[in-house]
Amino acid sequence: MSKTKRKIIAVVTALANSYAEREILNGIIDENRKNGYLTVVFTIIYNTVQKNNDIMYEHKIYDFLRSEDISAVVLLNESFVEENTKNKVADILSECKVHIVGIGGNIPEFDRLGYTSLNTDDRADVEELTSHLIKKHGFTDIAFLTGPKESEISDIRVEGFVIAMNKHNIKPDMSKVYYGDFWLASGRELADRYISGELPYPQAVICANDVMAYGMLERFAESGVRIPEQLTVVSYEYSDMGVYYTPRLTSFKRDRLALGRAAAEHIHCLLSGKEPPRFTAPHGKLMTGRTCTCNDPVDNSSAELKNALKFKTNNDLSLFSPMEQKLTFCHDMKEFIAVLEEFNWLVRDKSNIFLSLFSDWYDTSSPHSEIIQSRSILPLTESREFEIGRYDLHTYFEKVPDAEVCYLSPVFSGQNLFGYIALLYDHTDTYEEVYRSWLKSVSIGLEFLRLKNDIKYLISCQNISEYKDSLTGMYNLNGMKNIYRSLKRQNDKKTYLILLELNLFPHQLDTEEINRKAEAYLGVAEILSGFCGSNDYSGRVSEDIFCCLVQRSSDPALLSDCLESMLMQERHYMEYAGADTFVSAVVPCDEGSFETLLKSGEQSLAMKHISLTEKRRRKNYTNYIKVRDYIYTCPEETFRNDDDILSAYNTDHFRRQYKACFGISFHQDCITARLARAKYYLVSSSLSIGEIAELCGYMDEKYFQRQFSKITGRTALQYRSSIYG
Repeated sequence: MSKTKRKIIAVVTALANSYAEREILNGIIDENRKNGYLTVVFTIIYNTVQKNNDIMYEHKIYDFLRSEDISAVVLLNESFVEENTKNKVADILSECKVHIVGIGGNIPEFDRLGYTSLNTDDRADVEELTSHLIKKHGFTDIAFLTGPKESEISDIRVEGFVIAMNKHNIKPDMSKVYYGDFWLASGRELADRYISGELPYPQAVICANDVMAYGMLERFAESGVRIPEQLTVVSYEYSDMGVYYTPRLTSFKRDRLALGRAAAEHIHCLLSGKEPPRFTAPHGKLMTGRTCTCNDPVDNSSAELKNALKFKTNNDLSLFSPMEQKLTFCHDMKEFIAVLEEFNWLVRDKSNIFLSLFSDWYDTSSPHSEIIQSRSILPLTESREFEIGRYDLHTYFEKVPDAEVCYLSPVFSGQNLFGYIALLYDHTDTYEEVYRSWLKSVSIGLEFLRLKNDIKYLISCQNISEYKDSLTGMYNLNGMKNIYRSLKRQNDKKTYLILLELNLFPHQLDTEEINRKAEAYLGVAEILSGFCGSNDYSGRVSEDIFCCLVQRSSDPALLSDCLESMLMQERHYMEYAGADTFVSAVVPCDEGSFETLLKSGEQSLAMKHISLTEKRRRKNYTNYIKVRDYIYTCPEETFRNDDDILSAYNTDHFRRQYKACFGISFHQDCITARLARAKYYLVSSSLSIGEIAELCGYMDEKYFQRQFSKITGRTALQYRSSIYG
């Protein structure tokens, strides 16, 4: 099986670069690689303890779990802290029809998923840690600091402590079991109670995780309490933060690497149709330090000091880097990408990194596009810019064939999700803390860029009156509502609201594009004015939706086709956006308010937009749409031999692929393009049929007439009269 067709296993976490998550991920990624799978990791930036509305939109990154490219999911339970985040993830995963395996202790919010969860045996590990203090050091007076009350993780670790005490015929004093929150403050608070004399010192304190133990060591050091001479302090979990505290902490290390491998192997069995092996919790080991009196401490200080120095060096480089400031100075996307290229070195050891934004990322008033515009920010790389579907994941691995893992993290500001960053590695690895700061800078820079250009566009397009649009001079939404209310209906004709939605797949935002867009929309306004003439009304009811209110006896489909054919002849719009970037809808005005008609029309536009989006995902679409734009811009040129136009292509292959992309043969589309121009002249001018035929490239007026009648079912004169009939 080719690498691009390998199945993708998603890992869902709130944190990907802490010591615990790094070890688990290394096990998952390496085991997936051995089993022939690719790994995609979805993770957020902040992972707050309490709800913060200013950053809640980063959780939209988990919407990508809806991707059909995902074959199974591994959920890192314990990485999630904040309740709303857990519920958001649970809601999405409950909709996914894939295998889910969890890693870590039970989280109530995830119970409804009904998934298998694997974990180390915290009870047995804590029992062994407690037994070490009893057998090795002879302690009988031992206190235990665990996590929050009514937490399964807290209770299981207390159970391990109690089992060990009873096993050695020591009655556990439950008044010396204290509850905290797994954070530094809990350790500090308990230490203060000992230091103040409120509590008598026991012989030893076991902390249910390293962080609380670090809080104790910190407070004891400040108060001159000697560890371990006056008190032994040990902990469970083990992290790489011990190098920052003294004396070095004795801690029981969970085997997270084996846990990650076990989860990946469980997934592999499920995907292979096999019964997963009976799970045996991986057993950890005691990492003795100097907070107990063991004579044989495990010395990892050299490696940890090396990592700490590396972290500090990279953090300093990021701190003193002018990247964030430079990003806020950018005026357009071209400058923005150039800055990211300049500072891509801050993200270490990557295979590639892609900025992937919704095509309408800067338009906060519209729902997100289904099209993602991605570009590599590594200079001199191939396939630097490409379009993909919203939930397309495989394409990243196609662009970086040696990659084994891809990390997807959000780029957002407040309630605006702009897209995400895709970071790929060709080896088992995860990113450093510096990368999280780098992501924040990218998000801040994009918000600055959006605001600058949004203000500029608002200034150029603001309404100069309550009823008129200043850019085009057309009626705005309020103006069209007034026209509709005061419209005098003609008994012999029907009234239609025709909607035209433009720019469905926007360009990246920059100064030049804003000017080109304004020029294109002015051209569209002129087209609509010509279509409506002096008896009907046209307007611009939102940034990208134009409308006509007409009274005709024509067929609605004919009106829609005519308007789209006319738009194809608007040079500025075609150069700006091209073909297949607009849709139209015709709504009969039988009854109801203008708002009701508009809503109905917008629903029809939305369905057509979805259809166009699906078309854009077809193979070779990006290349072939350039040819289609050309034949609609210069239809008279297609009277030459087709092979002249297609000289750069394998002609037979091109014709097959062209039809697959657009649902029409290349030859037939050339005829459609010629007739679209003919329709434009028929409706917008008083030219004779012979003159129109010649302008469209036909040398024989009779041949033109026959072809027009065959395709449209009307003669050219009948078509002209039917539009305004």
